[in-house]
Amino acid sequence: MNNELKKDEDNFFKKNVKKTVVIMLIFLMFISLFSFFFNMQSAISELFDPRYEKLMQALFSLFVLGIGAYLVKMFLSK
Repeated sequence: MNNELKKDEDNFFKKNVKKTVVIMLIFLMFISLFSFFFNMQSAISELFDPRYEKLMQALFSLFVLGIGAYLVKMFLSK
């Protein structure tokens, strides 16, 4: 009985550590995504003619939104 209780506590601890690591990694990915997004907006401003700058930024934002929606749908379906 005591051995079983210790096993349950170990499993609980391991699950919590794994969840914490996953949450931290998701947070770092979120920060990285924002950094990439704003740096890409700056790159678009530098690379494209001013007439097409807003169009390209809108298309890139739409692309990021589509990828994000797909990933959310994929994670929620599991």
